[in-house]
Amino acid sequence: MRIGIIGGGQLARMMMEASYKYGFEFVILSNEKNSPAGKITCSEIVGDWNDLKCLKKFAEQCDVVTLENEFIDYTKLEYLESLGKKVYPSSANIKLIQDKFIQKSTLSSLKIPVADFVEIESKDDIKSFAEKFSYPVILKSRTMGYDGKGNYKIDSEEEIEEAVNTLGKRGKLMCERFVPFEKEIAVQAVRNIKGDFNIYPIVETIQENHICKTVLASENLFSKLKEKVKTIAETILKELNYVGVMGIEMFMVREEIIINELAPRVHNSGHYTIEGCYTSQFENHIRAVTGLKIGDTNLKEDSSVMINILGSFDGKYTLDFLKELELNKNSFIYLYGKNENRTGRKMGHITLTGKDLDELVTEGNKLREQIKI
Repeated sequence: MRIGIIGGGQLARMMMEASYKYGFEFVILSNEKNSPAGKITCSEIVGDWNDLKCLKKFAEQCDVVTLENEFIDYTKLEYLESLGKKVYPSSANIKLIQDKFIQKSTLSSLKIPVADFVEIESKDDIKSFAEKFSYPVILKSRTMGYDGKGNYKIDSEEEIEEAVNTLGKRGKLMCERFVPFEKEIAVQAVRNIKGDFNIYPIVETIQENHICKTVLASENLFSKLKEKVKTIAETILKELNYVGVMGIEMFMVREEIIINELAPRVHNSGHYTIEGCYTSQFENHIRAVTGLKIGDTNLKEDSSVMINILGSFDGKYTLDFLKELELNKNSFIYLYGKNENRTGRKMGHITLTGKDLDELVTEGNKLREQIKI
């Protein structure tokens, strides 16, 4: 079977590495030459995925198509489906999730807990919303937002002008009630073609400058929330007829949860599953979209920690530091093979497995200091 992946970044690369053992072949459609995923396949098409000729060339080489991000125009996925290709997640899924206002409206209609929200057409709409729920409020771009990009926290009426000027160029806007959360948490959910479903452990995500820095996973972490989260996740994936892995970002507020956003793909908060779980999110995504059974999503050990390796400078980098890096049997480093470093760019990650979360975090931070990226 030849699996096509739109996007050539680290998520595509990890899906491929997890699934070559099944004898699958992969075709990558990337907008850059020598992409991280392109480096490990003989079939990389470099081109614009908004170009129908390019998409047709890509489709001709694939039995099934999947994505590594949600930023492709859903009409291009409709085109692939019109050619008879199975696309997971589907064009309908991407159309719904791409627009955060439509996404939240759908979740609300399913009685899924979300923060109060409203469509914004004028500055007066923001004022009215803030008068109803009080400041602060969160102004959001409805599309193309990630890692904090496309969000603006408004603390007073005087900040509305600047917020609209900052985000207005990005397109349509919406506004959400600010959630005074205790923790940011996430879960990966997976559903296959037959409708079989499961979730991975609920994890805590620790953010720095709106980018995930550390992920904490443990058998006993959020155990009281497990059944509630599983029910919500299953409702979402079943109602959307979703196939593949979905990342679900949530806020925890006094033992209750509020859904923040859906990510229709494998997710950064699930990278720990490569070494931490019996079947990684990447393998299970490919298993799901190819009609295989879902693999075991349980942790191998009591706990696992993932620390993102974020670029600390701009420009070229070397791997000389690897010569001095000391890893034990329960610590792992994963570098994505990106061509250039940028400050804050996700360049790789560290995963540790064991019993004590605090000890794993301490050990992981020491390793991060040795990685000169």
